[in-house]
Amino acid sequence: MSEQQKILEMIEKGQITAAEGMELLEALNVTKETEAIQKVETVTAARRNYKFLKVKVTSDNSSVNVNVNIPLRLLTTISEIADKMTTMVPADARREMESKGIDISSIDFAKIIEEIINGTLDDPNIVDVEAWDEGHKAMVKVRVYVD
Repeated sequence: MSEQQKILEMIEKGQITAAEGMELLEALNVTKETEAIQKVETVTAARRNYKFLKVKVTSDNSSVNVNVNIPLRLLTTISEIADKMTTMVPADARREMESKGIDISSIDFAKIIEEIINGTLDDPNIVDVEAWDEGHKAMVKVRVYVD
């Protein structure tokens, strides 16, 4: 039985006056509105306000050191072409990634960008990769994240 129905039954049985019942109903509505506002505030607080998509490439012997910072405002434009970006990866790099079990065509880049822009991405670390560079005899690390 709902709280409203209980209040109405109390009025019907004469346990409280109609004015008292009205006050209880109003208090009940205020409580429900407050709960709804708190839920919205909780969801809003969980959102993150990222400013940049960052790509860092480093190696343990310093032969490679790259830092790329992309303002998230640009991602709205990029999101429109995100699914087509995988075609820009060179065929030999794509084959090498596929031989290691990475199928970039199955990654929904538009969805990732949408979550970044909305601030709902659960983990700011998007990609962490470590690979051995035989030519430079060094471990190369690639990190893509939002900040």
